[in-house]
Amino acid sequence: MSQTIDVELRQVRKTFGSNIVVDEFDLQIQEGECISFLGPSGCGKTTTLNMIAGFLEPDGGEIRIKGKRMNGVPSNKRELGMVFQTYSLFPHMTVAENVAYGLKLRKVPKAEVKQRVAKALELVKLPQVADRYPKQLSGGQRQRIAIARALVIEPSLLLLDEPLSNLDAKLREELREEIKRLHMETGVTTIFVTHDQEEALYLSDRIVVLSNGKVEQIGTPLEIYNRPATEFVHTFIGKSNKLPAVVEVQDGETLQLRADAGFKLQATAKGQKLTAGSAAHAYIRPEKLRLAVPGTNPLGANSAQGRVRQLSFLGAFAECDVEIGSATVTVRIQTIGEHAGLKPGDPVALIWHPEDVFVFPGEER
Repeated sequence: MSQTIDVELRQVRKTFGSNIVVDEFDLQIQEGECISFLGPSGCGKTTTLNMIAGFLEPDGGEIRIKGKRMNGVPSNKRELGMVFQTYSLFPHMTVAENVAYGLKLRKVPKAEVKQRVAKALELVKLPQVADRYPKQLSGGQRQRIAIARALVIEPSLLLLDEPLSNLDAKLREELREEIKRLHMETGVTTIFVTHDQEEALYLSDRIVVLSNGKVEQIGTPLEIYNRPATEFVHTFIGKSNKLPAVVEVQDGETLQLRADAGFKLQATAKGQKLTAGSAAHAYIRPEKLRLAVPGTNPLGANSAQGRVRQLSFLGAFAECDVEIGSATVTVRIQTIGEHAGLKPGDPVALIWHPEDVFVFPGEER
């Protein structure tokens, strides 16, 4: 059975003067999906959200919601719920009045308003604050009320623009769990804008990675993290060690490289076509590196001899910086077990698998 397409962007484009902010954006969002727009500041993610919401008009292309063309349709005619990073609650209204605001604009009967407001507050687990004013709430509570206000109108589409960015780390974690729970319970199609990769990985069915107004990749969190389409995606999502290198030979999907740091390594090409003698950037994530006793050199794996430079304790794990040749790479290790006694200056071997190395073309020298 085919999925219903709730939102469709066709070659959407937006410019401000000579600056192209969104360039030829194509996307289909299925009914009930949670999609994240992820990228650094200025990449076009909020501009795209504002075009979907009707706050900005695209300069080219088409936006469709529920099969209907939205170009030129005002935001109040799109039946959308919107949550901003600044909460945007009315300070002179109680929580219940804030949540009811959209329903009153739609002239919903009073009895139904009361019932739906109570249901929305139950949904965000804050029925006890109905009679309070926004200034009497914590930041996390205010953001949950903003979400309740967006959901109470029973929107066809929920838009969230950096809703967690004003909260501290612990509250952000709690609120993202709430947003995921609410999405599972309501099933409303959701677009979530964020620059925080962890939020996007946690919340999304699919992620749209943006850079300089262009789509770099669209995929599930697993695809984005484990099969990045571009060097930008790989470096923006997660942490990685970069090793400038030169390609010695490519034999089908097998690459032999010589790192500038002074050691050789193997990698799988993953579709890349590189020529012998060309510059390359090899990447390996900290969790894919393994520490071993000095001199270890297992068959079929990459290995290099090094020395511990620094250890950083991060709770459940630690990051160990290891010097190999002229490079320093970071290894993620458990804080208990065989490596618990490591200290700066200790000799170690590093081991990693060729399939865990990502290689992209480098700058010609």
